[in-house]
Amino acid sequence: MQFRTFIIICVLFALSVLILLGAYYPTIPRQDSPHAKQGVLDLSNWKLHSTVPLDGEWEFYEGKLLEPADFHQGTRTDVSYFPVPGVWNGKNQTGGMTKKGYGTYRLRVIVPSYTDDIFGIKLRSIRMSHRLYINGKLDGESGRPTTEHEEHVPGNTPATAFFHTDSREIEIVIQVANYEFATGGIINSIEFGHSWDIAKLNAIQLGSDLATICILGMFGTYHLSLYSLRRKEKAYLYSGLYLLCLVVMQLLYGEKILLRTFPTIPFDLAYKLLDLSEFLSLVVGTLFFSSIIPRLLTTRTKIVILAPIVCYTFAIVVLPYSVYNAVKDLFFLYNEIGYLYMFVRMMYLYRQSERGSSDRKELLLFIGGFISLMIFLIDGILYAGNMVSSDVAGKIGVMCFIICMNILLAQRFTQAYEKTEILSHQLSVTNQLKDEFLKHTSHEIKTPLHGILNMTSYLLDDEERNLSTKQKQNLWLIKDTSMKLSMLIHDLIDVTRLKHGDLRLYPTAVGVKVVVQIIIEMLQFELFGKSVQLENQVGSDVWVLVDENRLRQILYNLVHNAIKHTEAGTIKVTSRISEGHVYLSVEDTGKGIPREKHTKIFEYFEQANQSLPEDGYTGMGVGLYISRKLVEKMGGEIRLEWSEVGQGTRMTFTLPYEEPTPIVRETATSATFIQSRVVYDDLQLDILDQHEHTILIVDDEASNIHTLLNILKRYRYNVVTAISAKEALYKIKQHPNVDLVLLDVMMPETSGIELCQKLRDHYSILDLPILFATVKDTPQDITLGFRAGANDYVTKPFDAETLIARIQTLIAMKTSIQEAIRTEHAFLQAQIKPHFLYNALSSVISFCYTDGEKAAHLLAILSQYLRYILEMDRTQLVVPLYRELELIHVYVEIEKARFGERFDFDWYVDDRVQHLGIPSLCIQPFVENAIRHGLFEKDGHGQVTLSIQQEEHSVRVVIEDDGVGIPADQLYQISTGERQAGSIGIANIRKRLDSIVGATLTISSEMGRGTTVTMHLPLPT
Repeated sequence: MQFRTFIIICVLFALSVLILLGAYYPTIPRQDSPHAKQGVLDLSNWKLHSTVPLDGEWEFYEGKLLEPADFHQGTRTDVSYFPVPGVWNGKNQTGGMTKKGYGTYRLRVIVPSYTDDIFGIKLRSIRMSHRLYINGKLDGESGRPTTEHEEHVPGNTPATAFFHTDSREIEIVIQVANYEFATGGIINSIEFGHSWDIAKLNAIQLGSDLATICILGMFGTYHLSLYSLRRKEKAYLYSGLYLLCLVVMQLLYGEKILLRTFPTIPFDLAYKLLDLSEFLSLVVGTLFFSSIIPRLLTTRTKIVILAPIVCYTFAIVVLPYSVYNAVKDLFFLYNEIGYLYMFVRMMYLYRQSERGSSDRKELLLFIGGFISLMIFLIDGILYAGNMVSSDVAGKIGVMCFIICMNILLAQRFTQAYEKTEILSHQLSVTNQLKDEFLKHTSHEIKTPLHGILNMTSYLLDDEERNLSTKQKQNLWLIKDTSMKLSMLIHDLIDVTRLKHGDLRLYPTAVGVKVVVQIIIEMLQFELFGKSVQLENQVGSDVWVLVDENRLRQILYNLVHNAIKHTEAGTIKVTSRISEGHVYLSVEDTGKGIPREKHTKIFEYFEQANQSLPEDGYTGMGVGLYISRKLVEKMGGEIRLEWSEVGQGTRMTFTLPYEEPTPIVRETATSATFIQSRVVYDDLQLDILDQHEHTILIVDDEASNIHTLLNILKRYRYNVVTAISAKEALYKIKQHPNVDLVLLDVMMPETSGIELCQKLRDHYSILDLPILFATVKDTPQDITLGFRAGANDYVTKPFDAETLIARIQTLIAMKTSIQEAIRTEHAFLQAQIKPHFLYNALSSVISFCYTDGEKAAHLLAILSQYLRYILEMDRTQLVVPLYRELELIHVYVEIEKARFGERFDFDWYVDDRVQHLGIPSLCIQPFVENAIRHGLFEKDGHGQVTLSIQQEEHSVRVVIEDDGVGIPADQLYQISTGERQAGSIGIANIRKRLDSIVGATLTISSEMGRGTTVTMHLPLPT
């Protein structure tokens, strides 16, 4: 089958080539046509059945732009002969023409006996401008040939001219000039013949170029479209861009369709665009080949090949045409060497590939396409240089390249599709095995779970009345948690059954009120810590024809969903009967559901809250989906009847009404039995027994909080609980002495990750350790927690001993760090006090020699300071503001007594902050520096001002003087916290303020103008 397909493709390709050759045959010049000799072409004995190339020796007048009239003034002696077609390659021993310059070509054509026919000529490429005269008449021009470079206008557009002659001799004069291109001259043959033959030739050449452009553009756009659908397939991107680059080349090459359509396009723009498309195609082509076969080129080799080409492409953009065009051939040669290397590499990979393998077939197609492309490019270069008479080989080459590359890409697409089909089948089988495994595993879990439920029920019967109230509470918690797990397992099993269509129902007449009451009793423990009331408002005479277990499952999912999204208020179940159906509604006063989510909440794995973070609360996502499916299976429908964000939600479903028989009613009444349970209202959520350390538990699961309370109570910890992030932030303000937070990651509304980040805005990692409790233990989840600011994590379900060990370690770490900080602060304070005492005693001693009374007065003031120092508790990190102000008053009095009226000291203190606790000795050293270094080092009177004002969230302290100021280098050291030689005070204060969250210290100074110190101390929350 594959061989037959291959033969068909080859036959179709051969037919296409034959059709192309047949259509293109008239454009191939005949080799037996006569040639011009010494400026004369004699066609008198030649039958013009087709076009004739005007090849041979033309008269050539170098360095002159002559018109036909110049040849009628007598015989010219400056004539020479130059071959047409021929390139100006420079002077040589036999003559030749300089590469750049100007000259005039002249040919006389002798045709057969006079006829009334119209003749025509076809010009292809004349560099870089020309003017055509036929029988003395101007019949066309491209550009403007001139004798001066500045006046020259380049242009090289193919043209066709038609004319009628009254004689047998036709005179053709062509002025040619070139100042831009590397070489000039008449590059291609000039075709001559009857008008219909020239028109036919022109149409074929134009048509073939247009067909090539359309084919390249179509496939280029197609490949880019494939890439837009699958961005990973870079081969389609590169192939599409490569084919579009070839389109631009074809538009500006050969018949130059773009320039013929828009003749006003500037020469520089057109040829820069042509060169850009050529060299960009080389870059994109290399990327395309290496993307098809990654082993073809290493990254280093790719850079070596492409770097010079990319640099030259940049030069095309920025340099004039004549400058970069001078070295164009060198870069073409370099790229051809790179392509030759790739071809050798392809052959090597082909020989290394396994015979009969798909890789070998791809390489064969790839080599064929590469060879075809080389034929297309090389033929274009040879045809442009008149080394071949026709470009038909290039047309066939580009056709072969497109065919090979599309077959190769189609083969790859087919292989990928077949692989996808195989993987899809394997995935389907694996998914079915997963469903079977899930179903069997769920059934296996149900066996021990039902054992737990039965044993718990037996213990709760307590026939011997040996259980205490606390023990019954714990047993009910075990039973309710087990029932929750049982419902979850039912959901998992039903998802599998619904997917395979084997869910079975056993409808009977069921009293709804009793079922609702059972569900409410079962979910009471979920209200642990919430101000929510569950109300059963279903009428006692409401009966439905349903599967009782499935009805329980539906009501459990709806009520449990309402509990999860309700923080306070009521959740009520109501009923009404209408037209043979029972309408049951579950209404809550929770957060509500956004309007755009109303139609999606009953879909598989849809969540009402999609804006939560990755590690936030998401729930399982199948409860409402299962409920919808079960309701529909039992002949009803479910809908979101009403929901408003921030107000609540009402979900309603219908079931067929069933009037019970007296026997069924009596049986249901006698079978209704609900064990008497112990309510949870009297459970103590917070344990505050004046223990040394306090722990805050944040978890939305009542069973988790209950378990943690039982564990921590045995180890003598104060415990504060919160069921949401909002409540946790409130509790931590109520209990500022919390030593550790035990935080659940997955919570509704605000996740544990977000709560941790909020706590870290106010408490450092040392002030408040945070221990994450999470069911996710992947490295990514753990990293997410640590980035949010967690100190440690413990994985659920956790072992009590492991949990306690981690709690004790974190609290011990916090205690040790706090003790180290206290010791360091006491040491720093002790360093400041001798500094202040030395300055004060120096002032007193100086007065003992001059003024005894003043010295005695100062000693009395100083004694007050010493009394304060001796009574101060060094373990205290803060003192009341008024004590700091007393020290400042003592110091200022000493300095005023010593220095008289050299300075004034004013202070403004807000009475509301007099008793505010501040770090000890954090203001007085700045006042001392202002007086000592700011004022006493300047001449004249000085002023120091102290201002203390309460702001919204902080106290603003400003010490300002008009002294000498601080040099820039010294101010930089102070601002960065560097300690200066012999100085302790400012570095000491900055270090202590840095340990306070929200405290800031800024110092600004200007030489000769003074210094301002601004300090912000946070108000207690």
